[in-house]
Amino acid sequence: MLGSSQPIHSLRLSSSVLIGKVLLAACALASTTSSAEPPRFSQQVDATVTYKINLQIGMGKDAGKYPGTLTYQVKSATPELIQLTVTGDLQGKPSRMPSFFRSSGESSLPTLESVSCRAALIGITPRGEVEVSQRDEMMGLLLGTIGQLAIAPLPPADAKPINARAARGAENGANVPVTWDVSDTTNIARVSTPFGFSPSFASQAGIQNRKLSIATEKWKYVAHPVIRNRMKIDHQYELSAPESDPPMKMEGDGIAFFNLDDGFYEQLQINRVIYQVDDGVEVKVPISISLTRETKQERDAKIAAAKEAALKRTRPFTDAERKQWILDLAPGASEAKAHRAMSELNSRNARQDPEIAKALLQRADMTQGHLKSFFYSAAGRYDESIRQMTEDRSDYSRSLGTVKRTGNPVTSANRLAVGQVLAKARERIGGFEAVEVTEVHNNVEVSVKKVGGHGRPDRVNVSMLRYPPATVPQPSQTRTPRRNLRTAARRTINPRAVPAAEEVEAAEMPDRDANEAIRTWSDKTGKYKIKAAFLAIQEKVVRLRSADGKIIEVPLAALSDDDAKLAEQLQKEAETDANPFQVVSE
Repeated sequence: MLGSSQPIHSLRLSSSVLIGKVLLAACALASTTSSAEPPRFSQQVDATVTYKINLQIGMGKDAGKYPGTLTYQVKSATPELIQLTVTGDLQGKPSRMPSFFRSSGESSLPTLESVSCRAALIGITPRGEVEVSQRDEMMGLLLGTIGQLAIAPLPPADAKPINARAARGAENGANVPVTWDVSDTTNIARVSTPFGFSPSFASQAGIQNRKLSIATEKWKYVAHPVIRNRMKIDHQYELSAPESDPPMKMEGDGIAFFNLDDGFYEQLQINRVIYQVDDGVEVKVPISISLTRETKQERDAKIAAAKEAALKRTRPFTDAERKQWILDLAPGASEAKAHRAMSELNSRNARQDPEIAKALLQRADMTQGHLKSFFYSAAGRYDESIRQMTEDRSDYSRSLGTVKRTGNPVTSANRLAVGQVLAKARERIGGFEAVEVTEVHNNVEVSVKKVGGHGRPDRVNVSMLRYPPATVPQPSQTRTPRRNLRTAARRTINPRAVPAAEEVEAAEMPDRDANEAIRTWSDKTGKYKIKAAFLAIQEKVVRLRSADGKIIEVPLAALSDDDAKLAEQLQKEAETDANPFQVVSE
């Protein structure tokens, strides 16, 4: 993959280096009279302009088309500096690759990454020279930053007339076409990965390196006479990097129209062709970018649509809407209907609606894949009492990012089961990630893989593992690993020896009461069930003892209504008729 060590805005009409060379056009060449103002960018505070972006890579059936928007607002202005806030986005194809170009599985042409900038700040002179650029986002090699895409040069004072004789003979300083040339050098960086590793793997392994080479850029601009306060500027462009690996070059042209009345470009069209040698074969990639300002009618329609959407988000649900959403989220409904219902509910403002929250939670528990976390998050928006539970379940339903909460450390692999969900420490970046057990090797080592992930499992020590919070249910398909009874050593207890960690944990477990009744407990969805005896309720968390002696904790709000009422009743009975004889040691 190729990258740039410096922003290279060669698909715009200028680069940040080129814009720095822009000066005022000579009054005799750029205006109809000597008193006319030269072209300059707007200095009206709060002036706003929005462009529609259309970028295309390639031609024909394989061409990739990527839309976007770009909005400028004048934040402040002095005679020397104009500060612009920039908001923009370009909708590309999702990819885990951090670079702009990558190979597509369906086409030999490169595909484009999504990129956006929010509240970026650009400071320019009235002539277009870029003095400040903060929080702007690079689009990739040779494309520059999205925030400067419509910041293009105006004629400098030393621009030369194309026809010197016509300029000398022009009456009253009439406009004549002028031209100027600019050249610059910059570094181009190519990311290389030794041993044939993929770029993503090499980056994670820390063996990626960058090879720098020099590139030369050249521009030739022509500014045409002003007509109805619009100036047409076209250009020719050329980039050459013969020493890069592989060698590459780029050439093309472009045209733009600057509005002298409001101080912004009305339209820009940029065409490029990238030439790159790959295995001795020259590959050509055509690229075109067009930017067109929104009309007043389009802007008014967008404002009206935003107001309508805001009203829709806040208005109460109708009975027909609630009934349809609950039907679409039911277990028998299709994934498409459930996803559409969840999306519509997420577009509304959060509010208390336990019935809808229950339907979303039920759908989340039965959903597989990346959508599971979205259903959990939606359920928490409609029932405050289960928000913490849904956040925990959302975190542990996918392996992306760091989980916010964990339970107690795992002290022994003998207490784990294949398929069990845990949290594993992330050594390089800190925090914990959701994993599931794939194999138990011995008392201290297990193999785990990311939840929902693929690839080779990691063999880790249990010291790196933690249990999830009690709000996270374990998959029903978990199973206890087989044990080799012939090789299992019988433990001999030395009364004077320091107890093992698992013995300490077992000693802290409440003593079994002969009167405990084993029954089946279920959660709100009915999907997860366990046979266990009731112990107590502590801080709205129900403690149960499973048939094999394990202590289970589950939020009271996560139990089914009947089981929650039963747990509260048993707790009241235990508090009323508590046993005064408590075992403190054996």
